[in-house]
This record gives sequence, C-alpha cells and structure tokens, in this order.
Amino acid sequence: MATRQEIDNVIDATDMVALVSEYVRLEKAGKNYKGLCPFHNEDTPSFVVSAEKKLAHCFGCGGGGNPIKFLMDIENIDFASALNKLAKRNGVSITENTQFVDKKQNLTKYYKIMQVATNFYKKYLDNSSSGLEAKEYLNKRGLNDETIKVFNIGLSPKPGDTLYQILKESEFLELDINDVGLIEKGNKGYFDLFANRIMFPIYDEFNNPIGFSGRIFGDTDKKIAKYVNTRDTVLFRKSDVLFNINLAKPEILKNKRVVLYEGQMDVIASYKSGIKEAICTMGTALTISQARLLSKYTNNAVICYDGDKAGIAASLKAINVFRNAGFNVHLVLLPNGMDPDEFVLKNGEEAYKEYFESHLMDANQYIFEQAFINKNLNDSIVLEAVKSQIFDMLSNSSSTDKEVYLNKLSERINVSYESIIADFNRYYNSTAMPNFVDNNDDFIPNENYPYYEQTPKPIIPKNAWNHSCELRLFMYAKSSKEKALYIDNMISDRMDALSIENQSLWVTLINSFYENYAVFDEALFIKMLNEEEVKHYTNILDELRKFNINEYNDEDLHNCIAKLNEIKLVNANKQISSKVKNDMDLEDAKKLIEKKFANRRKQELLKNRRK
Repeated sequence: MATRQEIDNVIDATDMVALVSEYVRLEKAGKNYKGLCPFHNEDTPSFVVSAEKKLAHCFGCGGGGNPIKFLMDIENIDFASALNKLAKRNGVSITENTQFVDKKQNLTKYYKIMQVATNFYKKYLDNSSSGLEAKEYLNKRGLNDETIKVFNIGLSPKPGDTLYQILKESEFLELDINDVGLIEKGNKGYFDLFANRIMFPIYDEFNNPIGFSGRIFGDTDKKIAKYVNTRDTVLFRKSDVLFNINLAKPEILKNKRVVLYEGQMDVIASYKSGIKEAICTMGTALTISQARLLSKYTNNAVICYDGDKAGIAASLKAINVFRNAGFNVHLVLLPNGMDPDEFVLKNGEEAYKEYFESHLMDANQYIFEQAFINKNLNDSIVLEAVKSQIFDMLSNSSSTDKEVYLNKLSERINVSYESIIADFNRYYNSTAMPNFVDNNDDFIPNENYPYYEQTPKPIIPKNAWNHSCELRLFMYAKSSKEKALYIDNMISDRMDALSIENQSLWVTLINSFYENYAVFDEALFIKMLNEEEVKHYTNILDELRKFNINEYNDEDLHNCIAKLNEIKLVNANKQISSKVKNDMDLEDAKKLIEKKFANRRKQELLKNRRK
C-alpha cells in the first residue's frame, strides 16, 4: 500500500496542465488555465486548472480535484489505478497494493494475448494471397490503406490453428488463450475460432484490446453469419462493449456529443467523413450499461441508424435507453432507408457530413416524423395507432412541445386542433393520466386540479430528515477544515446520536484526514477508508441525492446540530423507560421519570427553535 508521502510525491511530480490538456482544450487565463468542463455540459468555460496548486476545479458543477481525483473521475477508475498510472507516467516509485498488482497483471497477460493476435491478423492481411482479396473488398467498400491502418483491421487465416501456434510460440498458456475466446479444443486439438474473416479489433475506453468482430467477405454461403463477435470472456462482455470508444473518446469530449450507429462500417464511414465521435454496439440493442459508460464523457447523443423499418424500431428503443440515462437525444433519419455506409459510398464523405449536420432533429421530432412513414392514414385503425404513438411521446414532454406537436398532428391529418385536444384528453383519461389543458389565463393550478407540469415532491420516509441531518453535517465538514472542527466541537458530547458507520467516518475525517491536510480531497480521504467504509460513504452520497436538498447554509447547519441534540434526548428517554420498567426501587423510578419529562421539555424547545 502506498504511503502518504508517496501519494504526495506523485501529486507533486504531475504536470496538472499537461494531464488535463489530454482531455480538455485549455487556454491561458492569468496564472491559471481555463476550459470547458469535461464533467458537465456547458457553453462558457468554468473549468479552471492551477499548475501551481496541482488542482482543477469547475465552478459550475464542482468537478475536478488533484491529479489523482481528476484521473479517477475522467477515466472512471479507482484510486489505486489512478495512482499507479500517474506514478508510472512521472517515474515515481510507490509501494503497490499486492492484491491490486496481481489482479492487474492477470488482465495484462490477456491484453498481451489480444495485442499479439491483432498484430498477427494485420500482418496476415498485408502478406497473404487471401489478404489481397480481402483488401480488394475493403477498397470497394471505401476503405483505403490509411483507414485500414487507423482501425488496425486484419484478416484471420482459413480454418486451422495458425494463430494458436503463433500464440504458443509467444509462450502464452493454452488456458489463457482460450479465456479470451480465440481458440477452442476439438477432437484433433486446439483450433482457431475465427477463420477467413476480416477482423475488426475491439478496444475498451482505455485503448486495451479486448475482443474482435470478424466479417465475411467475397462469395460465401449466405447462411453463414455476416459478423461473428468474440464470446463473453474475462475481457469482453458484448452488452458493455462499444466499438471505436477508444478513438471516439477524445472526440466526444471535444464535440460534447456521441454519435451512435448500428455497425462497424457505418462508424468507419462516419469517421472518414469527419464525424469522429462515432461508436456502435456489437450487433445488439443499446443497453443502459453502455449508455452509462458514455455518460462519463457527455450527456448528448445523436442516433443515426438505418432508415429502414428495423433501424427505426431500434432507434425508438435507443431513445428510451438514452433518456433513462439522462441524455439529450437527437437523431438523423437518412433518406430512402439507406444506412450511413451506403450514403457515403453513393454520395461521398463531404455530402454525408453536410446532410448529417443539417438534418439533426430532436427525439420528439423524430418520433413524430417516423410515425407517418409508410402509413395509410385513410385506414381508421392505422390512424388511431399513429395518434396513440404521438400521444405516448408527449406524456413526459413540456407544455410547449405538447402544443407544438398536437398542432402539427392536427395539420398533418387535417383534423381540427380542438378535436385533437379532445382525443388527447380521452386517451389519457383511459390510461389514468392527467388531461392536457389548453393554455389560458383563467386556469390556475391547485391541489384539487394539479397542473400536469408540476414536479411531484420526493416521498421522504418517516424520520428520513432525522437520518439526513447527520449525513448533511458530514457534507458541511467536507467543505472546510474550520467548519469540520466547529461541528466536531458542537457534537462531541452527542456522537452516540450518530449511527456507528457515520461515527467511524467522522473519526477518520477529523482525527486522520484533517490532522494531515488543510483542504478536503475526496481521493485521499477514500484512501483512508476500509472497503466497508467506502461502500457506506458512497451510499451517503446516493442518499443525499434522494432527499433533493438544493441548498446548504448556516441555518440548516445549526438545525442539523440541534436535531442531533433531539435524537440524543429521545435515545436517553428510551433508556429511562427501559430502566423504569425493570427497576423495583420506586424512589429511583420517580427520579428517572422526572428526568424523562425534563428531556421532553428540552426536546420540544429545540423543535420550536428549528421551526
């Protein structure tokens, strides 16, 4: 385990400006540097980097921290990984955690296997007769030598064990090779799982090779799957993987959006056209896990799937997944059911980029437009289905969007706006949803007739405020050492009102962290906690979000301290009640009861003060 001095050495050795510049475009601003925050979407730069203090801080969302904390957040890695990465970057020696090193080395051997396989496939593409045929196919698909090189595209040999023999010569173990999904054991020994396919290597977000997608080419049996992906392995889980995330990541950060496609060829066509923030899933629908991965880098997504029926259906599903992950969603609908790769081959890269940027539409607009594609509106059943789809779309939309799209629907199907409003209201009455109310000055929302845009207050369980006050006190203590010591002095005689877990965190914060550091640093504080404490600390942050606390101030701080006093009195009275029940001495019982009522009077006084 690295010592505190070693951690400080790593921080001191790091060039903060150079580190942050790998993820954020910075400009000099006095003695500091400034750029757009990588942790939230903004138009005006509020992310400031101090080379002198080794700190980055966003004045909009509060993101940033020292080099270790910044790297943890920007790459979504743990403290040990960030510390080790910065130590190696700066040539600083540290005492590594043995458990962490073993785990990392176990993965490293798999990455090495995948890298050797990638290099072999590339060489086979460049130096075999089959490679000439594969390159001819790729050239016809619009991929030149430069593009092939950028994406490290290769070719797997015809059925056999060529790759297996290459990896054995590199002294990799058979079980390890099998673990990454490159070989399988048959009656005659091990054989390569990929055979005679153009190989697209798949990387994780940190540029580690983790799998492959192999595509058929030339004249082949149409019953054979067009693409075969690596099976789920120690490195590769199809539901978590995104093709091209390694190359797209800096572009996503720079352009503050990600573009989701259906297949690898679409991603490559997009990349060639200058839209490089492009990724795709591995032949499956977008998952919430993949959306959450992308949410580390942006909250803006553009979906550009095929314009055919299947592509539109997949787009609608992806919209929901992105929205559930908190994304702003736009889409591009290509003409005539084309996919991006076809569009680029037919019209060229510049034409594609121009069309893409000029045909962006928000998710509601896309859902509205596709609802009418190839629909016979003269069929009353079809018409009702179209209306229902649009009404569903508007269920969580703003009042402006409701008015705009219901007007559009009225014009599109040539029905009066009043009739559309009536249909909308009937639809939601039948599904127990609030009615759409036409805007007018006479309408005043009230408790009996709630306006549909009102945001319901979160349901806070009974005594939740009692619980949240001790969590909030911890947040105040994090804000400054001075405030932490003040709170510690105020609650020193009522620590038993805190939960055991929070007492443990409090002692670490006051007696360990602030004894050595003047300014709170989350990464260093977490380093001082054991596994259970880290889990509890993370839960604290999650719980506070549920309470929807918008403001921290001195009044709230003193209310929280007073509440702890109340809790202490309540606990004391519970103990008194237990003693009275079990104590046979009437005189002692009388004194305890008097003390109990005195505590209640103090409790009421504290309540009144808080009100």
